Amino acid sequence: MPRAVDHEQRRFEIVAGLWQVVAEQGIEGVSLRIVAARAGVSMGRVQHYFGTKDALVVAGIDLLVKRAVIEYEATAGRPPQDRLLHILLQQIPATDAGRIGVTVWYAYVAKAMTHTAVRQILAEATRVGVAECTRHIQEADGLDEPEARARAIELLALSDGLTLRVLIGDITADEAETSIRAYRSRLLGS
Repeated sequence: MPRAVDHEQRRFEIVAGLWQVVAEQGIEGVSLRIVAARAGVSMGRVQHYFGTKDALVVAGIDLLVKRAVIEYEATAGRPPQDRLLHILLQQIPATDAGRIGVTVWYAYVAKAMTHTAVRQILAEATRVGVAECTRHIQEADGLDEPEARARAIELLALSDGLTLRVLIGDITADEAETSIRAYRSRLLGS
């Protein structure tokens, strides 16, 4: 009897290899051959699942966003303040794995300048992040939608800026988290 093949697991293994290459060499360093070697699979398997380098690159950002959404959805049922902080702190690279993930994310941000599909995925993820933060601010602080949205954008911009500073080693992840928590308290009074 033939053994069952977990196609999603195989796709994930290839994308994990892609992320390693992107973290070390940027998206410019990606080739099907290099990703296959990093994932420990044949180039034929990479081609079977993704076809082209472009399809693989797009699958990489799509899966990165989906995994962030799954982590966020795991906070369902928690107070809105906690869910807001999860969104704001999720990208702060507090671990080696987190640093790799954020490095890959920012490689995709750079790629979005010249790649329509990547730009669309990132724009939609950003829209959803703003909407979720806005909702949590409204629930936690009773603000109207325009004011809550303005504060959500401000908090997300702070998180983005602090994330970059952690990546370059200017501040620690703990300092970034402390700053976000303090600013959120001052901004929203809680």
